[in-house]
Amino acid sequence: MDMFKNTDQAQQLTRKFLEITLGTDLYALELSQVKEVVPMTIVTPLAGAPSHVVGVVNLRGNVITLIDVRKKFGIKPNEDTFENGIVIFSFDGKLIGMVIDSIRNVVNISSSIISPVPDTDKSSNYLNGIIRRETGLSLWLNPALMLECLIDKKTNLNIAA
Repeated sequence: MDMFKNTDQAQQLTRKFLEITLGTDLYALELSQVKEVVPMTIVTPLAGAPSHVVGVVNLRGNVITLIDVRKKFGIKPNEDTFENGIVIFSFDGKLIGMVIDSIRNVVNISSSIISPVPDTDKSSNYLNGIIRRETGLSLWLNPALMLECLIDKKTNLNIAA
């Protein structure tokens, strides 16, 4: 199923994406949803928080909750290197940081090379699509959906609180 009826229109519609790695997998985030990217910094752990909540960091006087979606989604992280970083998003009016293994590129992507997500129990909950590139596939993450998946429904622990 094509997202657009007019192929010429699809070719002309492009979005900017930030390509990142989580483990060895390539993901893409729509650049308009990223507030900023910062190097890994000192993290203060939160006792009793879920394992995917790494802790909090101080970013220019703002305390930001830091999450590691690799733990939640079973992605084996790469070794810690200078390439590790934090992508900052806004979620429910608060800033949230996500640990990443590395940044690859900022790219313009035509809507014509974005495929729908296969219907699975988990991935369709946090992906907007799959980007087909000459270098391989990138999974288009939806930060809001991904962060909603991280809210503990049993304890009502909201990672953004």
